[in-house]
Amino acid sequence: MSTRINLIKIGWDLGGAHIKYCVESEVSNTIWYDIIDFDFWKDYTKLSTLIISVCEKYHKKGSLLENYFTMSAEMCDCFDNRRAGVKYILNEIKKIKYDSYIFSKGGFSKLNSKYKVYPNKVGSYNWYASALFVSKFIDNVIVIDFGSTTCDFSIIKNGKILNRRTSDINGMLTKELLYTGCARTPIYAHISEIRFRKKIYNIIPENFSSMSDVNLILGKLKKQDIYSKSSDGSSHSLLQSYKRISRSFGFDYDSSKRNLLNNLCLKIFDNQVDLINKTLSFHSNKYFKHSKYIVVGLGLGSRIISKMCQQNRYDYLDIRDILKDTILNGDYLSNLFPAFVLNRLSNEL
Repeated sequence: MSTRINLIKIGWDLGGAHIKYCVESEVSNTIWYDIIDFDFWKDYTKLSTLIISVCEKYHKKGSLLENYFTMSAEMCDCFDNRRAGVKYILNEIKKIKYDSYIFSKGGFSKLNSKYKVYPNKVGSYNWYASALFVSKFIDNVIVIDFGSTTCDFSIIKNGKILNRRTSDINGMLTKELLYTGCARTPIYAHISEIRFRKKIYNIIPENFSSMSDVNLILGKLKKQDIYSKSSDGSSHSLLQSYKRISRSFGFDYDSSKRNLLNNLCLKIFDNQVDLINKTLSFHSNKYFKHSKYIVVGLGLGSRIISKMCQQNRYDYLDIRDILKDTILNGDYLSNLFPAFVLNRLSNEL
């Protein structure tokens, strides 16, 4: 009598600052996952070693292991251009001994197979994996993935993805991509000065602080939520966040300035949320002016999107609430949703 071979799947989202993976096995209800700090522009030569070490950690004797990849790290400045970045990453993946598939708009392509993988078809399509998965369950929806670095808008109408985006540049032109995130974005990215109590506070355009500090000070994110490095490399404590924000305004922190800093942070936060809300309104008017839809929030900042939608009376569904109801500690998977859904989408291979 033949014994069924256990299949282990690893979904990968290879980013410029983090590598995210999610592991599932046919014989276990447990989902393993991690977000690895990985400065791709410095450590890119270590990519295949890292992938192999994760595969060896989860591969069990007598089982079959398959990898499913999506990427956005190809844009890092260690490469001459994005095409070169994609080619390098694909060659690194080919070094591992396990079967590997690359996700694109057209589905999965197996590496080392007779099918050629075209670099312009696979770079920066992690957003599409999330949208494709959500489209299988909700017909009319605007998905907002508010992550540490970017904010992606995916438009799904009658079960079809309507995004025109094929690259970062036209993603920004179509307002389907905002380069603003809830953690790594510098606080001067969208605002250069703040008026408060008849004074003007100029923000120094140096990477002294980031939106993670703003969100920690305002209580929008918790210390344990933050998986990216701080601007100065120190801890994500409240005290250090106050110090970093103070530095961005050109003064040293002391407790007497706490109320001032709270108000300055609120202005920065409101400015960013207003940008996201205006972009949501743009897509709402363009695609759903006379029809109903819901907003689905993903990513590290999904609770911020939830509050924004509540204040502006949008019907909202947080993917965290769905995941935690069906998977133990599943709400964290929102932070690495593309890696998670690649395993599920692979069932259609």
